[in-house]
Amino acid sequence: MTINASVVLEKNEFVAELSDGRQIRQSGVREIASALHRAGVLAQNAQCEWRAGHRMLTAGQQVALNAEMRRLEHLLPGIPMAA
Repeated sequence: MTINASVVLEKNEFVAELSDGRQIRQSGVREIASALHRAGVLAQNAQCEWRAGHRMLTAGQQVALNAEMRRLEHLLPGIPMAA
């Protein structure tokens, strides 16, 4: 089952809403990438969004998130799907 994630920036905290109903909050790009990887989200299924009341992720933050998730997929290919 593919899990999608929408990532927003709320008060200096990255918030990811997953398609299975879970929500993940982390303070840094590497931390949110790691948490998403452990939850079974692939880089191609993580979308950065902007919503009213939230800050927009910078282009650099979006690139860093994608790159870190791809790095984790390459280094730890079988690790996702934490319970």
